[in-house]
Amino acid sequence: MLLRTHLVIAVFLILLFLEHIQNKILFVIMILVATIIPDLHRKALDSDNHPLKFFSEHKGVIHSFTIALVISLIISFFWPKASLGFFLGYSIHLLCDSFTKEGVQAFWPIKVECKGPIKSGGRVEQVLFLTMILVDFLLFLSLFMF
Repeated sequence: MLLRTHLVIAVFLILLFLEHIQNKILFVIMILVATIIPDLHRKALDSDNHPLKFFSEHKGVIHSFTIALVISLIISFFWPKASLGFFLGYSIHLLCDSFTKEGVQAFWPIKVECKGPIKSGGRVEQVLFLTMILVDFLLFLSLFMF
């Protein structure tokens, strides 16, 4: 999925959880940062001769709940208040990508792929993006206006 779709879905998640979170700013930041991390690594490591090329494969370790859990546990030891936001942001990214044709290897190193019918950047994703903008707007209004 495109970054913009990941972000509007992350905003939906933020709006769902925000009223139950004490440190709201940290929560929002962690979800947004964690939502983009799985795709940022590919841009940084997108070279055929890079020694960490293994980590840049879309269906590899970075796009797995295994790494989401490991990183979240590490964060929880050093910054417990940040770990939930990180885990939710990273996980929602993976969940969304699992519905694309490219899919993800959700539980790396287990070689089972989770994939769906959505073409990244295609019409279905565009409709999803626009729908989520509307849903985010309506949810925002319901939380902060009424």
